[in-house]
Amino acid sequence: MIYYFSGTGNSEWVARSLAQQTGDSVTRITKKTPFPVEVKKNEVFGLVFPIYAWSLPRIVSDFLKNITVESGAYCYAVCTCGAEAGYAMRLLGARMHMDGVWSLIMPDNYIVAFKVEDDDEALEKVRHANVRLHEIADHINARDCGCSDVHIGRFAFFKTFIGGHLFNRYALSAKPFRSTWACNACGLCMRVCPTGNIRIADDMPFWGDDCQQCMACIQRCPKHAIEYGRSTEKHGRYVFHFTQEQIEDTDG
Repeated sequence: MIYYFSGTGNSEWVARSLAQQTGDSVTRITKKTPFPVEVKKNEVFGLVFPIYAWSLPRIVSDFLKNITVESGAYCYAVCTCGAEAGYAMRLLGARMHMDGVWSLIMPDNYIVAFKVEDDDEALEKVRHANVRLHEIADHINARDCGCSDVHIGRFAFFKTFIGGHLFNRYALSAKPFRSTWACNACGLCMRVCPTGNIRIADDMPFWGDDCQQCMACIQRCPKHAIEYGRSTEKHGRYVFHFTQEQIEDTDG
């Protein structure tokens, strides 16, 4: 089984691509994911998730508390990131034994801080990731142990243990989210939220106190009717949308 957490689709695409190549199945991590998860001897457990501020998303950290693994199981993890993973995989390894860990550079989607990349640049990242995914799948199918190919980056200790800590303590707030006049109360933001943190009332979305900063609501809104303060007004939107034909067409 491959468990994945994804807000805008990068990690979901990775998880489903690996599932196709390994013959496994996938389950999305949400607050409704059945617990506990028991990984039996000779079973394969995969974990795919995005890097948040060079660290683990809080929902992934909480998920790890509910996993038991028998000796003889094969466990691996793949993280997606805009550039660097920091020491996130070390944090993961301290909580759960991993036989293989990899990072994949994917299009950046944290529009609170960054503008979205243009389609050509984003597609090029996905094409590179696709090549690496075939290599990763080969390692998984062979049950190779001790595999580690993670782009940690510079100043990783500071970024993960200081930056990541500050992000998880102070940045996981939904208070700046707001809907604009373009909102038609379709409820998609409520349905895609992994923690059930959004409700629709009086034809408007309202956010609670359990935000993961996954950006699913703001990125997936079909009307572009959600903003995060004023920082996202000119930053565009990104949801993984590339077809496999586009990804495989390296001459395009």
